[in-house]
Amino acid sequence: MKTFVTLLFFVSVGCNCLAQAMQQKIDLRLDSIGNAKINVSMTMNAQQWQTWNATLGNNPAALKREFERNMPAYFLDNFKLEKDDMNRSFNLSLNAYGVCEIDKRGTWTLKTDQTEANLTELSDRSYMLVSSPPEFGGNIQQTYTVNFPESAKDIEVDKDAFGETVFNFQMENPASGGNGMLLFSGIALILVGGVWTGGLLLKRTPNG
Repeated sequence: MKTFVTLLFFVSVGCNCLAQAMQQKIDLRLDSIGNAKINVSMTMNAQQWQTWNATLGNNPAALKREFERNMPAYFLDNFKLEKDDMNRSFNLSLNAYGVCEIDKRGTWTLKTDQTEANLTELSDRSYMLVSSPPEFGGNIQQTYTVNFPESAKDIEVDKDAFGETVFNFQMENPASGGNGMLLFSGIALILVGGVWTGGLLLKRTPNG
C-alpha cells in the first residue's frame, strides 16, 4: 500500500484542486472473528466535489474496483455509496474480511501503518487516531475511530518491528484471522485519488 500512496502523490503533482484541506472520517468496527465494517465519510468544496464526481463519485462500480485492485489481500463486499449533493458529502460503507491477524499464541493484532500515531483512548474498546499523511503536504486530515468487539480483552497499544503502531488484544473466538495488513491510509487515499487524478486530467483539457 505504501507503493500506492507514492503513486497517488506523483499523479497529484501540479494539481491545485486541494487548496482547501480535506477532512475524512473513517469508522472501523471489528467483529469477534477479525473482520471489519468500514464507514468513510467526507465533505468537499465545490471544485473538489465536481472533480471527484467526474472520476469516481458517479461511478460506484469503478470505485469498488479501485478498492479491490489496491487492497487485494482482502475479500471486500457490501459496498454502499450514499451521496449528498446539497452538502457535497458522501458516506461509503463496506465490509472487509481478515483485517486482523492472530499468532500461534492466540494474540490478535490490528496494524495501523502509522509511526508515532496520535492516539486517544475514548473507552476501554474504542480509540481515535488522527493522521495527516505527509505524502499530501498536510492537505488531508484523517480521523479514524477504531471500535473493538465485546469479546476483545486486554487491548494494548504497541509497536511492530518497523516502529509502526499496532493494537494487540485477546479474543476467545478461535477463528483464524487474515494477514493483518489493513493499512489505514489505503482506505481513504483510494477515495482521495479520484480528486487528485481528476484534477490533473482536467488541467490537461483545453478548458481545464
